[in-house]
Amino acid sequence: MPIEDYEQLLERYKANQCTEEEIAFLESWYMTYREDNVYESLSLSDREKDLNTVGERLGLEIPKKKLQLWPRLTAAAAIFAVIGLGLYFYRSKDHYPVSEYANDIASKGKNTATLTLANGERIELSDAKVGKLADQAGIQISKTKDGQLMYEVKASAGQTASTWNTLSTAKGEQYCVGLPDGTKVWLNNVSSLTYPASFASSKERRVQLKGEAYFEVAKDKLHPFVVKTQQQEVTVLGTHFNINSYTEDNQTTTTLLEGSVKVSAQNGLQSKIIKPGEEVLNAGRDLQVRPANLKATMAWKEGYFRFNNENLENIMNQVSRWYDVDVVYAGNRKELASLTFWGIVSRDKNVSEVLKMIERAEKVKFKIEGRTITVMSN
Repeated sequence: MPIEDYEQLLERYKANQCTEEEIAFLESWYMTYREDNVYESLSLSDREKDLNTVGERLGLEIPKKKLQLWPRLTAAAAIFAVIGLGLYFYRSKDHYPVSEYANDIASKGKNTATLTLANGERIELSDAKVGKLADQAGIQISKTKDGQLMYEVKASAGQTASTWNTLSTAKGEQYCVGLPDGTKVWLNNVSSLTYPASFASSKERRVQLKGEAYFEVAKDKLHPFVVKTQQQEVTVLGTHFNINSYTEDNQTTTTLLEGSVKVSAQNGLQSKIIKPGEEVLNAGRDLQVRPANLKATMAWKEGYFRFNNENLENIMNQVSRWYDVDVVYAGNRKELASLTFWGIVSRDKNVSEVLKMIERAEKVKFKIEGRTITVMSN
């Protein structure tokens, strides 16, 4: 792409005239601009001004000291091409060698889950037909045309029994459930949500989460909605928020998009109330409130991997869960795992696309053997 075309693209971006594909293009370009140092047509101050404009609107947390020069927009530099919803990354073979893997692994992404009823019956939702799936204690469970799970109370409050269901996803799966109070929950892969078939006889709407989920809680001032995880409880009346509580990540992050939530540590000694755009980090010590990167938090729900100064261990945990692979480290695991990266790529792409994106930083390289990925220092 000629430099003039890039300049026109930036001007359209500043005028809010870019398509979603063009925004994704600029996003990924911005995250890799540090690799090359030539754009002679603009002064350094002009380059930093435009980079700041793009970065602030994209919500990217790039340290100021790294705002150097624009990337070299020539054949020797990285060339990005937006295809569909994904980003393919090409590089000049003379300047940046592209890894070749012995085999590749396709995305396992499926809109499915397993529903376990109170009586122990298991329903594989990918195989279930649209319509009624089960009746239990005055509650009808149905699968909608768009593949979502819905609960509907068919009996009066006095007739409904206290029955609990569990919705669980395996590697490469995600699913959406509509609870009987009108709350909607999107469940990420390798996660489970345990909840009552009816909240009618309860003073609070309590559910249990393992893994990650995004909640859009129906408003009900008289019946607080409580999400319990291994490390904490989150209490709300009606709001939109995301909880990431994977065991292997050794921390729980609660991110608020709308409304208000109170996060309480499991020991009951500390709690925090946050407002939209903030998140609470619970790593087993004090609860830390900090600004949230909403684009990065919600990337999984939108179908992307999005890494914003993310450490390699967390990245590879995501890769392992989505592609159903094992990850091993050759060499100093602690040193490799602590490396940080930026990038964005569709979760529909083969795993090689994700690995090549990480390798662009020239810090690590990968080897794929069967369903095992080996991480090595570069």
